[in-house]
This record gives sequence, C-alpha cells and structure tokens, in this order.
Amino acid sequence: MPSSQPSTNIDASIAQDAEFISAKQACTMLGVKLATLYTYVSRGRLHPVARAATRANLYRRDEVEELLARGPARGPAGSASGASSPVIRSSITVITPEGPRYRGHLAADIVRYPGAFENVAELLWSGVLPGSRHVWPAEPADVDIQAIIDAMCVQRMPQLRMMRVFSIAATAMGGGTLGEELRSGSITRYSRQMLFAFAGCFGLLGPGRRYWAIQGEQPLAEHVLQALGMATTPKLVDAVNAVLILGADHDLSSATFAARIAASAGSGLHACVVAALATHVGSTLAGGCDLSEQLIRSFDTPRHIQARVEQAERNGERLPGFTIAQYPKGDPRACQLIEIAYQLGTPSREAEMAFRFIECATAQLGLRPNIEMGLAALCLAAGLPECTASGLWGMGRTAGWIAHVLEQRLAGSQLRPRNY
Repeated sequence: MPSSQPSTNIDASIAQDAEFISAKQACTMLGVKLATLYTYVSRGRLHPVARAATRANLYRRDEVEELLARGPARGPAGSASGASSPVIRSSITVITPEGPRYRGHLAADIVRYPGAFENVAELLWSGVLPGSRHVWPAEPADVDIQAIIDAMCVQRMPQLRMMRVFSIAATAMGGGTLGEELRSGSITRYSRQMLFAFAGCFGLLGPGRRYWAIQGEQPLAEHVLQALGMATTPKLVDAVNAVLILGADHDLSSATFAARIAASAGSGLHACVVAALATHVGSTLAGGCDLSEQLIRSFDTPRHIQARVEQAERNGERLPGFTIAQYPKGDPRACQLIEIAYQLGTPSREAEMAFRFIECATAQLGLRPNIEMGLAALCLAAGLPECTASGLWGMGRTAGWIAHVLEQRLAGSQLRPRNY
C-alpha cells in the first residue's frame, strides 16, 4: 500500500458491515488487479480504512461503486507523461430533469426569451446572456466556400449529409496554425464566420442546390430559411431559433469530447469543430436524426405506422428517435420541440405521420421521443427540406463546441485516456 496515502483505523467489528469491503472484493467489483487498486488509492480515488486487529485495509463500498459508475479510465488529472486522464469539469452546461442549463440558464426558458440563437452563442462563449435579441452583421469567410463546395461535387453525393458539408466549409476556412489563430485575436470573428458559412451551406438543400452567399444584417435563423428557399415568417424564424438553441450543447457528448481532445492537443478552432462534426454524424447523433426523419417520411398511412411499431415490438427492436439515458422520464427538449411543431399548425402529411408515430410508439411501446425525433417532427411540420433537422442540430451544436474548445484551452493539459 502506498505510504503516502493515509488510512483510518476502525474497530474490527465494523469489517462485517456491508458499508465496507475487502481489497479482493473491491478488485472483483472493478474488474482490476490488486496493483491497479493501489494505483487508485495513490491517486486519491479510493480511501482505504485500516482494521484495528489486522494489517489489511478495507474500502468503502460507496466509493468503489462510484468509481465503477464513472469508469476506471476517467481518473484525475496528472500522469508521468504530463497528460491527463479524461475527467473534465465544465462550467458550460449542466443536464437537469428540466433539460440543459447553459451557464445557469435553462435552455427551455431562453427559447421563450430572448429566443435568439446569437444570444445563446454569446452566452456559451462569454458567460453573459444579452437581454434583447442580438443580430450579427454578416461576416463572410476569407475563402470562396461556394467554389470549394462546387469543386468537391457535393451535390452529386448519393446521400447528402450536412455534417460532411460543414466539415468541408470549416476545413477550407481554417488554414492557419494555432499560434497564428491566437495572435490574431479573432476567435470571436472566426466563430461567427463559421456559423454564417454553415447557414449558407443550407442552400444545398434549397431549390438552387448551391451554397447561399450570406448578405445583410439579420438573424442567423432568417439566413438559414432564405438559403433553404423558405419564407421568413415570424413563426418559422422562432421555430428555427428553438431548434438551434435546444441543440446548442448537452454537456460532454461524444462529439463534444472529440472537440475537446483536439483542443487539448493544440489543434486550431476549425480543426476542433471538424473533429466534432466527424463524430456527430454518427448514427446515435445527427445520423440518428436523419434515420428518424427517413422513417417518418416512409409512412403512407396510420396503418403503416401501426404495422411498423408492432414489428419493433415483436423483434425487440430499438426505433430511432426514442429514449435517452440522461432523461429516464422523457427528453424535455423533444417535448418542447414537438409542442412548437403542433403550434405551427402546418397541415402536411409528413407532420401528421410524425405526430401519429410518436403517439403510437409512446402508447404501445412506452417509448418517449428524444431530441432526434423532436427535431425531425418540428422540421417536418415546418415543411423544411429533408436533412434540415440534422443540419440545424449540427449548426446549433457548433456554438457549444466552440465554447468547449475555449474552455479546454484554459485547462492547459492534454486529454489522454488510460488503458486501465
């Protein structure tokens, strides 16, 4: 046992209490060897309790269970190599039963007021929430994104994925080194430029199927709708803002972790966002949003929906767009998005199929929709083009990724998981 780690003496009778377990039992619970257990002790993750009658130490069961729940690879910072294990303490977002809180502000409340994505981006980046709706003047990129996307023949992709389009745009914009980026003092400008560029990328889903050049001083939500070829009605602008705000951050998701790893390794802002986008396109994130939307668009009648739900029940199949571990009682973000979708009152077949599918899956399978289904339902109700939902999620989450990159840089250490 490492001599630097103090232990507390207890009476031997306490050893029989279920509150304490032996070293062997602790190793069995954690699935590790005794040497690894001692390593946890030396790093302050476990605090042994000495028995008065013997030299053997006991371990608090609740500490071992907490360590097991967190995962052995998520230890405290510090190692011989100078890298840190991936324990990240973030002040950006906290997940609560009511949904995420951004810097202490409940996201659901920000949707209602001030209701602008730009305000949320500034809150995430600075910690300050502007009280009135904020509008940024258009900041075009320093490169010709339209020419670059045309050269990549994005329009010919058999399945257009907005995360890939965003990655092309972000890669084209970020050519400098981290040192050059920091010395320029233009982090905020780069961040805004990236969001404007992503808004223009929605032109690939619009009638022109080309990048939309952003011009004028108006909300990002309006830029997105114009790129999509949609009318910029107050209801639609509010709906797009709601999607961007509710999807802006969700603590340490896989994609956010990827962005922070890249930041800890000294990557530039654009490269960090590209790393996050490459992860976010996965089937359990934005890819799952696309699957949810495709499933709904495949339904022709309520009978078709009923048959699909019954098939899932027979096969024990997981339907895309339902359940999320962080919200065992249901994802409040999805509930708010679906409520907004109902309020749009758009009479379309896709919207009706979305609402019926959610009702059927909830009633028959006991499933609750998550943000993927909420995003798909709202975008279908708004009549937005296919793949818009996942694209808006990626654009909104970019604001959160930027905030995490900035926070990770302040940590000053490299994230490097251990293999035990």
